[in-house]
Amino acid sequence: MPTADPMRPSPSLPARPALALRLILRAGTLALAAALLLLPLSGLQGQMPGAESPRQGEKPAVTGEEYMVSSSHPIVNEAMVEVLENGGNAVDAMITAVLLQPVVEPHMSTIAGGTGGLIYMAESQELIYLDAELNLSRSTGASGITSGGRIGVPGTIRGLSEAGERYGTLSWAQYLEPAIQVAEEGFPMYSYLYYYIMEGRERLSAHPASREIFLPGGVAPEVGETFRQPELAATLRQLAQEGPEYFYTGAWARTFVEKVNDTGGNLELGELDEYQVRWVDPVRFDYRGHPIVSAPPASNAGVLIGMILNILENFDLEGMGHYTESPEALLLLRQAYDQAQNHISRFVGDPRSMDVPVEDLLSKAYAQQIAALIQGSRQRVDLRDGEPLPEQASVPAQRPEEGAPIQDTDTNHLVVVDGEGNWVSMTHTVYGSTFATGLTVGGVGVNSGNGFQGTRVGEGRRVITPFPATMVLDQDGRPHAALGSPGMSSRAVAMTLINLLGYGMDLHSAIHAPRFQGYGPGDVVRAESRFSQEALDELEAWGVSYELVGGYDQSMGSMHGVIRDLETGLLTGVADARRTGFAAGR
Repeated sequence: MPTADPMRPSPSLPARPALALRLILRAGTLALAAALLLLPLSGLQGQMPGAESPRQGEKPAVTGEEYMVSSSHPIVNEAMVEVLENGGNAVDAMITAVLLQPVVEPHMSTIAGGTGGLIYMAESQELIYLDAELNLSRSTGASGITSGGRIGVPGTIRGLSEAGERYGTLSWAQYLEPAIQVAEEGFPMYSYLYYYIMEGRERLSAHPASREIFLPGGVAPEVGETFRQPELAATLRQLAQEGPEYFYTGAWARTFVEKVNDTGGNLELGELDEYQVRWVDPVRFDYRGHPIVSAPPASNAGVLIGMILNILENFDLEGMGHYTESPEALLLLRQAYDQAQNHISRFVGDPRSMDVPVEDLLSKAYAQQIAALIQGSRQRVDLRDGEPLPEQASVPAQRPEEGAPIQDTDTNHLVVVDGEGNWVSMTHTVYGSTFATGLTVGGVGVNSGNGFQGTRVGEGRRVITPFPATMVLDQDGRPHAALGSPGMSSRAVAMTLINLLGYGMDLHSAIHAPRFQGYGPGDVVRAESRFSQEALDELEAWGVSYELVGGYDQSMGSMHGVIRDLETGLLTGVADARRTGFAAGR
């Protein structure tokens, strides 16, 4: 890659608003813009989503021969497509997207947060995991949802910078152009963002600067109103001019530390300067003969997904029927989740602060032992009437009494594949609740990751999170599919892989199949309402109660995925119905 010159002109990325914004400006009225936000999506296979607004609901799969992207906002997709159309590669598109997405989805992610994911470069056949997740501050995270004590050391900007230097083709300033434009020129407020501003108004109102941005005059911008962020645009422009160190040793870094400490934190400027990006080999395992790579520690996702799949390989899951129809299959999945969660809670942490027995945890022999324990502890009696249960029935797993609680992270994930065969699956996050603590610095929302698990001493201070970037490989080691999800991320990826590689579904069906959560007081199963009612009623035979949630419940994760047909090379992109998302390709 040529040396990044932050002042280099950007001929390959023309200075113009993103397509969704251009079309709305062309329409000429905010009333029409608001109407567009409420329209249902039409089938747009192989086309850009244009003025379609982000919304929940099932969208069709998109196919393409050259490239494919999947993200949770059409403006982000448009930016990635423009990069690819103008000669950039998948890493260029990813960096552009991660810088832009917090502008249009500030409730879910921030450039003052963390990022991590898989990068595959076709020419060198290099497959590597970028770990630019947040470091815990050396101070104990303070209680209170708006406290600066909840804010840790961000890694996103330094991680993106290194990714660009290693694999990109554009300058640092070029990566930031779309984010600057959209922050400055604005975009139509949409209902999903409006809802989360209202949901997070207590956090946002606690900080005057944030209140001015998101609740001017005490009210959120109306749906359809152009939402501009001039302070953020100015910060992004300065970041483009001064380079990434503006966020670690420059003026923004100094103001960031001051604001964090003024609101209850105890952060030192040196903690930002000493932050290091890690380039790590992914964890590897296989399921039904399909090689899979996923996120390594300090992320616990790869080990969790691998353990779940290894345990399930010891059962005829498909013979039981689909888990949405079969209570036996549902309970077996739940037991595998419980066992895997119990293990990662005890044994997975930052490998620079503890020994992590990855090989043992992902051993097929160890999975066989766990499966034998499950098989050998079957319940015999129907707890409703005392009659014997069918011989193959499984005992319900109990929730581990110890270990880390599951932390819901408001997060974004994206997948991009370019025409050269380079693939990226990347997660980035604000950590914790929407808008984190509500604090903004120079218009930039900051993280609340200092409340996550991990150590605060020594070098190994990475947060322990479920960043789930995953790829299925073909027998030659090239990507066959790339997946990832925010929210209930690891379990969403595991369920999708079970559907795709076990039950033989296509990617769209695998992603949209009903999901469940396996944890809760009294062993309650939280299931999407599209589960078979008969299967759910049968859970009572095993002494397990359930509760129904929406048909597509956002707490169950929101998958983004791309798959390559092994015979034709055709790419198919899918975005989950559970949140706002689109795929786009050509």
